[in-house]
Amino acid sequence: MNTQTIIERFILDDLLQGGDRKSIEFDEPLISSGVIDSLAMLRLISFLEQELAVKIGDGEVVPENFETLRKIVEFVEQKRA
Repeated sequence: MNTQTIIERFILDDLLQGGDRKSIEFDEPLISSGVIDSLAMLRLISFLEQELAVKIGDGEVVPENFETLRKIVEFVEQKRA
């Protein structure tokens, strides 16, 4: 699985707990729309650090890095490079 699919599956299956959603638009707002709240953000960061082997500093936990699936994927790919 590619990075986008791994992250999208986690958001859908774990953060949204399956629900009726089958996908997330690549540029869909996640934080400002309430899809990801503060608790979900902590879970997402923990998942990214454990499953994708990236270290995320406190100063990097900003909406610019997590607002959309695209931004999360780009952020993770940059950290892994």
